[in-house]
Amino acid sequence: MQVPTRLTRREMLGALAAAGVTLGASSTLAGCATAGRSETRLPATIADAGKRLRNGSLTSEALTRTYLGCIRELQPKLNAFITVPEEQALATARALDAELRAGKDRGPLHGIPIVYKDNCDTAGILTTMGSQFFSTRVPAQDATVVRLLKEAGTVTLAKANMNELAAGVAGANKHYGNAHNPWDVARWPGGSSSGSGAAVAAGVCLGGIGSDTGISVRGPAGWCGIVGVRPTYGRVSVAGVYPRAYSFDTIGPLARTVADAATLLNAMVGYDPTDKYSIRSPREDFTAGLDRGVRGVRLGIVENFTYRNVDAEVADAVRGAADTLASVGADVKPVRIPLFENKINFSYPLTILLYEFNQILGDEYRKADKSLFGPVVQANMARGSQIPKATYDRAIAERPAEIAQIREVFGQVDAFLTPTHPMVAPLHTVDAEGSERVRQFTVPVSFTGFPAVSVPCGFGPSGLPIGLHIVGNDMQEALLLRIAATLEAATKFYERKPPLYCA
Repeated sequence: MQVPTRLTRREMLGALAAAGVTLGASSTLAGCATAGRSETRLPATIADAGKRLRNGSLTSEALTRTYLGCIRELQPKLNAFITVPEEQALATARALDAELRAGKDRGPLHGIPIVYKDNCDTAGILTTMGSQFFSTRVPAQDATVVRLLKEAGTVTLAKANMNELAAGVAGANKHYGNAHNPWDVARWPGGSSSGSGAAVAAGVCLGGIGSDTGISVRGPAGWCGIVGVRPTYGRVSVAGVYPRAYSFDTIGPLARTVADAATLLNAMVGYDPTDKYSIRSPREDFTAGLDRGVRGVRLGIVENFTYRNVDAEVADAVRGAADTLASVGADVKPVRIPLFENKINFSYPLTILLYEFNQILGDEYRKADKSLFGPVVQANMARGSQIPKATYDRAIAERPAEIAQIREVFGQVDAFLTPTHPMVAPLHTVDAEGSERVRQFTVPVSFTGFPAVSVPCGFGPSGLPIGLHIVGNDMQEALLLRIAATLEAATKFYERKPPLYCA
């Protein structure tokens, strides 16, 4: 969508409506280029915001209002949002400011505005799952992860665009329109948490929450040049988040820095008795030890996998990241994972995903007007309906052997490295949604449930970001974040901003 540099109120509202975004009745037009915008310098990180909130040089209301202005300015180009509940966001921010004045401090996320992928239930706020079929759905209660983050003091700034029902890897959406990459709006941002990734990368919030079934947090992180975390399966509750596939679904943070991602993750983890997939795990501070470095940490380069079927610019960036980590003390060495040595077999994870998705949407889909659903969802449902239960059961039965094979490598190394994607973000003219190559490094990790982090590791000749995918054993998020933080400190790639950025 082409928009003028400065918009009148009528032009702005028209462009937002055309992009499919719903704005609160009390919306203001303070944006990045307005006088109101210049009064509030945006913080670089969550820690920076917290310091200013506590010394009185910034209020959550002013910060929230400024970000709302950024959304108004950039939404016509990014199409990152479906709903922006302005009045609720500002009311929450004012209440949190009052708490700080009264001496109640909820912790490092107090007063911090964040965005949620629109499959996370938010009480009283439209939650569409990116689907026309659910276009009027307003949940009565928050998803567990939303509740936890609100209890930690966050402000719900907006609900982010996404692939319909999380079915996709690039950011396409028939009903609400495609999301765009702030590094180049003609390119895909990655999906299915497309809006969350684009919003964080464009600097219109301090963090985003996404769901990751096969790639959907790590993908936007890789193509948008930010940090994304897929936690150990079951470590973050999925209760109240519309499922894509029960066997793979996780919820993770997206942020500009590793420390910000770790701060968000601190508030998200924990056992949830309302989620039958939730697991008990030790409480830990993921921000502790980020500066400890990687001396003695064993990192694997997987033979015939890490660099297989990878574009040259991506391979160069990943090699550079491995060399950087080695230069500060990591023990980088080749490892073998026989499972990965030939072309990745997507049949088992795809069988599970399509079968479970068909069970989830089930009767609602079969009774509905099919035109309310986009082509990817329709194709998924058609394929899933043809999978017998016995075929699904066989695919499930394959998981323990594959999990064991990957776990075996963690006896040799503490983590292994791959690219997040084998290519930089493709143009919208490329049909990336159906590409197995796009997800060749992430789906095997999703199938086996191990945690992973995507962190920027370089930029191609075109200036587009490249992500490093760091994979570890169960419950090793703290180590993965420390590895990512070490690379981040050495490269400072987080300091590079995309052309479309609110600062």
